[in-house]
Amino acid sequence: MTHIDPKAHGWMMSEDVNRLFSALPKGSLRFVGGCVRNALLGEGASDIDLACQLEPNAVIAALDAASIRSVPTGIDHGTITAVIEGKPFEITSLRKDVETDGRRAVVAFTTDWGEDAQRRDFNINALYANQEGRVFDPLGAGLDDLQHRRFRFVGEAGQRVREDYLRILRYFRFLAYYGDDQPLDKAALRACREHKDGLKSLSVERILSELKKLLSGPHAARIIRLMLTQDILDTLLPESSNAEGLERLSHVETHEHIAPDPLLRLMSMSARDGIAMARLSKRLHMSKQESRRLTRWALDMTPIDTGMEPKLQRAAIFGAGKQVIIDRAILRAAGAEEGSARQGWMDLAHYALEWPMPDFPLSGDDLKSAGVEPGPKMGRIMEALTKLWIRSDFSADKDKLLMALSLINR
Repeated sequence: MTHIDPKAHGWMMSEDVNRLFSALPKGSLRFVGGCVRNALLGEGASDIDLACQLEPNAVIAALDAASIRSVPTGIDHGTITAVIEGKPFEITSLRKDVETDGRRAVVAFTTDWGEDAQRRDFNINALYANQEGRVFDPLGAGLDDLQHRRFRFVGEAGQRVREDYLRILRYFRFLAYYGDDQPLDKAALRACREHKDGLKSLSVERILSELKKLLSGPHAARIIRLMLTQDILDTLLPESSNAEGLERLSHVETHEHIAPDPLLRLMSMSARDGIAMARLSKRLHMSKQESRRLTRWALDMTPIDTGMEPKLQRAAIFGAGKQVIIDRAILRAAGAEEGSARQGWMDLAHYALEWPMPDFPLSGDDLKSAGVEPGPKMGRIMEALTKLWIRSDFSADKDKLLMALSLINR
């Protein structure tokens, strides 16, 4: 019998979790999925998901009786979110699929843990645990797969994928996080390859969320190459298929102790093509901030070099922006063949990160007070004064700039 030590995983016995288990009938509530999997791997849990034998309305009634706020976030599919002190906990009633179309499922509720396990994606995610730490493996395969780092779909792989095509990306995401060099499950890989066109039916929001998680994984470079060889990557990212670029970046990340950055990794797989990056951002419904970062990296033509004088470095960082220079420098480091060149680019990236960006001393109000009318002329004068300030290595103060303004605005 397998156990998780609750003392080693504080979330299992937290005050909030105690309230939840006390609110529902004894034995009807269990931890499920990722938090159980991670605990068995000795890792922390970012989300605590729970499965319950009660149907959704009964869960809501039990929570109400315990003065716990509930939100019917996915009640049609059996999911209730309990909110305690602002912290959400998803509680999903045990269920079995009645009908699926690859995007959504019609479910029926059940009290059978085995039936609930049958509808989950991977054996390693069909593990449950009670609050005392006893682990339940209804399928009899999850614990063994987890021990050997095997990633197998529950039951027939093709059927699982057809139920929800997002499972293709989830499969590669789990490999990117937990997969070692062990042989891959042939049935899982074949199902993902054969049904890759189903990814086109998914919402771009779901795809983007999974892609960012996948690209954050420690083994992402190896898995991206695998997706490329299986003709899956081009289905999702036709603009970003340079697996070698990601491998080079991963090497620099390891050497320089840089945390994985999914957007930077995406850049490493892409050409510096502004139109392509704008198209990619629009297609995946990226946020304005994400889209801006990609397109600025792709379009920026600010001259940079490892041998630049500090004054020119500062001018480049101010003109292009910190993030642009950091992104460009790290990616140039990844492409460098020699260690000295790589270090030079990393020095530039570190300098851009640490340099305190100065604020331009003048404002539009200052120019108006000096008699400059708002409009195109003010814009031209402001641009000229900014260039003067940059050439002074940002040393010209407000008084000096106002003196220069009096000469310009004669």
